[in-house]
Amino acid sequence: MFIQKFKIQGESMEPAYKNGDHVLIWKYGKLKTGDVIIFKKNALTMIKRIHKIENNRFTVKGDNWQKSDENFGTLEKNEIVGKVILKYA
Repeated sequence: MFIQKFKIQGESMEPAYKNGDHVLIWKYGKLKTGDVIIFKKNALTMIKRIHKIENNRFTVKGDNWQKSDENFGTLEKNEIVGKVILKYA
């Protein structure tokens, strides 16, 4: 499936993405700094913004740094489910 939908849980991406918002993600295409992605790490599915790309590894951060858990390290491309392309209610 090229496009998937997800429901946001948590406050780490506020104010742009709030708890309960829904997003569509696209599984293909080039990723760049500033893109918002859904990824899986340690059995969790999370939403964060790409902060840095170096040697095909991705550092991500939440927009709401006061509520964001940042202790999952860098991501490999295969951990990324897709790029957020649309937010809807």
